[in-house]
Amino acid sequence: MKRNEILYETAKFFKDNSKSVHITLKSNQWLNGIIISINEDFKDRLVLVEEKFGEMLIMFERIKDDGIEPRREVGE
Repeated sequence: MKRNEILYETAKFFKDNSKSVHITLKSNQWLNGIIISINEDFKDRLVLVEEKFGEMLIMFERIKDDGIEPRREVGE
């Protein structure tokens, strides 16, 4: 399976289940929020409502491999 397809399937799972995610970018910046949209045609980008920055477009090429995971709440 191609890298973008793996990221797409992971993002789709969290979006479909309305789970909060933690996304780590290749720059080592991290983002927390809810995925509200995923490009289904090219499977190369998503829209995240980030806790601090609001709505953001994120290209899959900026996300680390395995860079989308469930967000752990503080204290977990």
